[in-house]
Amino acid sequence: MLNLSDCTWKQIAELDKARSILFITMAPIEEHSLHLPLGTDVYEGEYWIAEAEGIINQKNPEAVCCKLPAYPIAAAGVRGFYGCIHFEPKTVYKVAVELLENIVQMGFQNIIIVASHGDPIHLIATEKACKRINSKYKICAISPMGAFFSAKELGIDLGLPDEIKEMERCAANDFHAGWIETSCMLDINKASVSESYKTIPPIEIHEKDMMFSGKQLRAMGEYGHLGYPALGDEKIGRMLNCNTAQYLATVASKLIKGEDCSGYMFHSLYKIPFMHTPFL
Repeated sequence: MLNLSDCTWKQIAELDKARSILFITMAPIEEHSLHLPLGTDVYEGEYWIAEAEGIINQKNPEAVCCKLPAYPIAAAGVRGFYGCIHFEPKTVYKVAVELLENIVQMGFQNIIIVASHGDPIHLIATEKACKRINSKYKICAISPMGAFFSAKELGIDLGLPDEIKEMERCAANDFHAGWIETSCMLDINKASVSESYKTIPPIEIHEKDMMFSGKQLRAMGEYGHLGYPALGDEKIGRMLNCNTAQYLATVASKLIKGEDCSGYMFHSLYKIPFMHTPFL
């Protein structure tokens, strides 16, 4: 993976931009209960990018995978916990637009924002930024994690292993720092996960209540998670991370080949007018 921060301007100028894919992680620094680090979302995004590179290079040996440092700029609704650094949706949108504008001016034609944070308003902010840039320069940027997180509603088959499907059936509504993120981090960096996850009680909340920050906060209580941390499993985490990396590699391959990426561009909630009011 070529980190542009390590390059000179001349090296970037000489890159074959048509064969290059530039990844950028945009995710928050925020609390993840009592057992996961504040940088969980950033670490996940960076890990998925690194894993996707291997898959891309196997199928497209001529592709050049590049990245910029992660941008810890994200919108989120969690309040009342130390360590949360959040931005207004309009700020995230504006930063993403200006960031993409700079990158396009360098000549990059294939850009993927990895918004590794499941809050729909953050995902929509990055999607809106890509839409604006694409309307100006044709399709060159995509933020595909919104479609990933709402794949079921969009009818996207992620090819999940049976073990993951069973976990989703038995422990549904795992939204934040539960078994999904705990499992992912156990695979990414087990040492960063506190052993306390094994005894942390589950916190259940209905999906429809996730639309209301007040209900989220009341449910989180003194812990700060929504889901089932104790069900975290390293083997499950490996499956989850591999599946996400495969998804990103698929999108990247389509983008660089000029294939239709429209099905990966927007969260299922993007079409709801109410979700755009924070940007007015």
